[in-house]
Amino acid sequence: MSALPTPSTPVRLQPGFRPEAVVFDLDGLLVDSEDAWGRAERAVVEGLGCPWDPAVRTLLLGRGPADAAAVLAEFLDLHDPDEIGRRLLAAAEAEFRRGVPLLPGAGRLVAGLRGRLPLGVATNSLRRLAELAIASVALEGVFDAIVCADDVERPKPAPDLYTTACALLGADPARSVAFEDSPVGMRAARAAGLWVVGCPSFPGQPTDAAHAVIGSLREVDPGELLAAG
Repeated sequence: MSALPTPSTPVRLQPGFRPEAVVFDLDGLLVDSEDAWGRAERAVVEGLGCPWDPAVRTLLLGRGPADAAAVLAEFLDLHDPDEIGRRLLAAAEAEFRRGVPLLPGAGRLVAGLRGRLPLGVATNSLRRLAELAIASVALEGVFDAIVCADDVERPKPAPDLYTTACALLGADPARSVAFEDSPVGMRAARAAGLWVVGCPSFPGQPTDAAHAVIGSLREVDPGELLAAG
């Protein structure tokens, strides 16, 4: 497991590596939606008459709704993941409609890169939730490609979201940078061949799939990222 660096640690790409595109995760990386997801998950679990266990939040981190529903069904020893999925989606949509905040450093980083590199989002959220989140932080129209769980056959940790995003951006995955907060997402980006910057949502998360690890997007200097190579 990688240790979290000090807040002043810069992201330094390998010599000669000039990124063709940057692809961001969404939940827990650009927008602070993890609390909203946690409230939705708790509402579903308790609505099914089961006690809430905070360990569930860690199990579900970075997973899409269908995958999360399957994990919940197994964890709660229930036999209808489809019903859990429907309840989870409805609860999450209600939370997202209340708005989710932008995470520190996200706005500055995106603004510093916009128009200078193709920018994408690769998220395990369904498009309807992703669009609500992006609208709530006034980032509509900022990204050149947004790829969601319902756009691909296999969501994270499979590489499909990232390979699709890079294809839409016209970028070589091996010449692109991914920013991710979850172990599931870091593995997906690494499997797709991107250079991965891990920015864990919670202390102690595995970050071995990341090439570099930061504590916050505030640590990333857009100018240094653009000047790499």
